[in-house]
Amino acid sequence: MTQKLLPETTSPYLVLGQADDGGRPIVETARALHDLIVTFSPQGHYSVRTIEDECGPAVHCAFEHKADADRLALSVGAIEIARYDGYRSERAFYLSAQATQAIRRALARRRGYPSRA
Repeated sequence: MTQKLLPETTSPYLVLGQADDGGRPIVETARALHDLIVTFSPQGHYSVRTIEDECGPAVHCAFEHKADADRLALSVGAIEIARYDGYRSERAFYLSAQATQAIRRALARRRGYPSRA
């Protein structure tokens, strides 16, 4: 995945996709989220990574600019949470099979392709 990495001094805005199943691979969903972010032409640095935390597997999308985080949060229906220290804002959504399909459909629409999902 190509991405603009956040500088160490940045306190980013987080959009978190929490997986619904500990056994379900989320790498492909992380790639789809990254590709969706690219279609927004982000104004600042961003990072997309998969993690395993106390709640299970998740995808963290961190942004330098609030507007970039807002666009993704709106696209995936993320709601405000307060889980991690060090972020300016945190929003999360449930990374279910339906959410993954919605991400792929949104990506196809933004790219101008017919959706297969």
